[in-house]
Amino acid sequence: MMAVIDEAKYQRYRAEKTTRSPAATLYHELVLPVLLFGSMGAITWAIRGTSGWNGVDGTIVPGLTWGLLWYYLCWRKGIDARGVVLWLGLGIAIGGELGYGPYVSWIRDIFQVADGTISIAPWHGYLWFTICGIGWAAPGGIALGWALSKRSSALDWTLRIILYAVVIALAWWPVVNLVSKFFVSLCPSLLYPHYGTGIYQGVLDENQVRTVYTNSQNFAFLLWWIVALAVAAIRRDRATLIVGAILGSGFGVGFVLSALWCLGYSYAPGYVDWWKVWELQAGFNLGLLCVVALLWAIRQVDAAHDEQGNPLGRADCKIAPMPDAERRRSISSVPILCAVLIFAFLEGFFWTGAFLAALYAVTLCFASFSATPDTAIEARARAALSFTVFLLLFVLLRGATTNAGVVLGLYDIGATDQYAWPTPRIFLFVPIVLVLVAWLLHHLWKNVQPSSETLASPSDASLIGVRVADLMTLTGVVGAITIWPAKIGVLYAIFIAIAFFAFNRINRAFDQGDA
Repeated sequence: MMAVIDEAKYQRYRAEKTTRSPAATLYHELVLPVLLFGSMGAITWAIRGTSGWNGVDGTIVPGLTWGLLWYYLCWRKGIDARGVVLWLGLGIAIGGELGYGPYVSWIRDIFQVADGTISIAPWHGYLWFTICGIGWAAPGGIALGWALSKRSSALDWTLRIILYAVVIALAWWPVVNLVSKFFVSLCPSLLYPHYGTGIYQGVLDENQVRTVYTNSQNFAFLLWWIVALAVAAIRRDRATLIVGAILGSGFGVGFVLSALWCLGYSYAPGYVDWWKVWELQAGFNLGLLCVVALLWAIRQVDAAHDEQGNPLGRADCKIAPMPDAERRRSISSVPILCAVLIFAFLEGFFWTGAFLAALYAVTLCFASFSATPDTAIEARARAALSFTVFLLLFVLLRGATTNAGVVLGLYDIGATDQYAWPTPRIFLFVPIVLVLVAWLLHHLWKNVQPSSETLASPSDASLIGVRVADLMTLTGVVGAITIWPAKIGVLYAIFIAIAFFAFNRINRAFDQGDA
């Protein structure tokens, strides 16, 4: 839930908004944020698809990047969005477990079988790319809706915890195998192309195993999204219904449009890594959708306040301050987000996820016990934001050590992947972990000081702007390391340049309003 936290800033934002022309409003409120979110999304989504990250933990990188940018733009307007960041970041991450590899061939009329290939109508590939795109964004859209929703009763959070337990289970391979068997017996011809030819009978070829597994999981996520939206509709949870639909359906379209780049493998093979171009486009598209959701969320805040930042009467107010709801939200976040953290690293090293989940729980407990009852919600919000920055840096730099050691000449590229940890890579990452943990502990200690200034509430607007710019710079460096020495790195450079172009002009507009 977002609310006005700085009335003076909010008043300036509303005043500036009323003086702009429609064209200027479109440029500042939509075009520039799309360029910022889209460009950073492109780079981080492509980083996610590089050796060094698995499906789920890698998708934390773009998810948290969008979350922090969301928080920053709201903060410049005097709106508190700290409760959004982790929900968006870790929600988007769940979709990272979904696969889509076979569809790249299907849209090119190629279907792999044991003894070669057979023809397949390209529409199969486009349809399944759409379904997969919905599945990638659905958990993030639903979780973001929960973070924005004013519906926070005990029943609401019980249903949400159950829903997220189900979606995590659907991404776990033993459950997918059970789902596969169920769908094979229920509607095989609908889900598995060429089922009638008998290629799925008996002992399956590895290509058909992959098709059954991938399609079953993607279809299960589609059904989960529909159920989650239905629950939101029944509970009259407008935020979850709208935001979940925006991200889910929008990325269904955006994902398949991005996949068109893979046709380059047929028309210009070897020219460039078309898969990576597709990832850049996909990240841009989902970043755009995050901006659409952001604009809708800000409009709800505007509808709940007058131009002076005063809350309207409850009859007119669409989003009302609800301390009890925020308390339930922050408490309910612990089991859900801890489960996502554990699951994110289950494919690689279980204890990494366990460590991060425990650290998150300890972070919130420390914030709660060190604060008074009146300031506990604020303390947890500050602590959660600090943990968000820590988590993003941890995941970003953890994966970067894969290629960093190669660039530094510490080991050969064949000695490592996202699962392998040669000794030099361990020596690279351990100091990083120690520094990041020390940074987090330092910020937690500052949070309990009465006059503390943290990332959540700096007095100098330029300070937080510099920190966000530093994060963008680091992301660009990591992107360059992960793609080195491929020529497609020039696209990374173009996107980071566009991101800084948009970021600087957004800040300039805010600075003029603050002057």
